[in-house]
Amino acid sequence: MHIGRVARSLLLLAPWLLISSDFSAEKNIFSTFTLVVEGVEDPVGEIRIAVFDSENRYLDEPSYAEIVPVSDTMIEWQIDDLAYGQYAIAVYHDKNKNGKLDTNILGIPIENYGFSNNARGKFGPASWGEAKFLVKDRSAVHRIKLE
Repeated sequence: MHIGRVARSLLLLAPWLLISSDFSAEKNIFSTFTLVVEGVEDPVGEIRIAVFDSENRYLDEPSYAEIVPVSDTMIEWQIDDLAYGQYAIAVYHDKNKNGKLDTNILGIPIENYGFSNNARGKFGPASWGEAKFLVKDRSAVHRIKLE
């Protein structure tokens, strides 16, 4: 009977021990995230990056936004503390540094752009469903090819 009480006590204590030990998920909730933007045809201007953390905010309210000067045909950008979760990214090459994606008279972009997963929309931007990806590792790399 005494052994039964000890076993029950250990079972009640086990979750607390797991939470307070090195096995805690709390220590692994952030990733060092690197975005590699490839396909920069002309190394001038800047790359504009927008990272979205939910479908509701997609293409309207980025959780991260960055402007990276272009000096090569490939750009690397890093976030040291990106929380685990689902994200989508939109980028474009702002060659003339005017802060907007330039388009022709029909509204078709004339500056190269891309989305995470290299998703492409048919008549507009890629959808959240096409562009979303999961960050779940301590270190993650995602590549986008500009087109």
